[in-house]
Amino acid sequence: GKAEKCPLCYPRIEAGQPTICSETCVGRIRYLGLVLYDADRVREAASVPDERDLLAAQRDVFLDPEDPAVQEAARDAGIPEDWIEAARRSPVYDLAMRWGVALPLHPEFRTLPMVWYVPPLSPVAATLETDGYEADPDDVFGAIDNLRIPLEYLANLLTAGDVGEIRAVLHRLAAMRSYMRKREVLGETDEELPGKVGLTGPELERMYRLLAIADYGDRYVIPQAHAELGQRLMQEQGGCGLDFEGGPGNCGAVDPRPDTSSPAVPVDGESFHLVDILTRREGGGR
Repeated sequence: GKAEKCPLCYPRIEAGQPTICSETCVGRIRYLGLVLYDADRVREAASVPDERDLLAAQRDVFLDPEDPAVQEAARDAGIPEDWIEAARRSPVYDLAMRWGVALPLHPEFRTLPMVWYVPPLSPVAATLETDGYEADPDDVFGAIDNLRIPLEYLANLLTAGDVGEIRAVLHRLAAMRSYMRKREVLGETDEELPGKVGLTGPELERMYRLLAIADYGDRYVIPQAHAELGQRLMQEQGGCGLDFEGGPGNCGAVDPRPDTSSPAVPVDGESFHLVDILTRREGGGR
């Protein structure tokens, strides 16, 4: 009857609301979004032999929500239209896939986590703004190898030790910062800088708007749950989507410990909404 780890504020997410930690974060650094992925390729992605291939393998599981074939397959699979539209607007897909600046924590654990992190750039950029307005992008790129937080440390956290991937991400963030400062403060547009990091000027601007000045609706793109989907999944999967041979599911297991948390109210993790509604109708309270 109580959570022993973060359930991602599931009752709020179900209603299309952001998690409490996201909504109350004073730094506005959290983003929530939906991604489409190929469930049939999850085991293959988690089983690649080389740990440094796990990041690319997990990204390959994600599906492009702008691809008409993906959209049609999603509809055929019964995914609602508002979920497909939410996937198209997902800030998580933008950061992890379109711009490649978000990375999963410890991919070498092979859990294919869906919480991604943008590595920090701040400790180096501010020290290089000698004129008070802009940092020379060449200096920024060179100084990235001498960050206050070593690249090797970030690589051990986010890329299974691949320093090159971390360096590429920080180069993109440095390019975004320099490009926008030149344009907004000096009134200049550096036409060559975006290409050095494999992006375009509009992409750097869109990244800046999401990371720096995005509003509530851009940071949290959460479609409401559909009750009919939950019922169908429970019928098809028995209420456990990860329960396969050798997998992490434990839907059939019974916890031998007695539940003393709320003996008066039955708790079923798959139908808590129904239990709660029935309890209130019978005169009970939360």
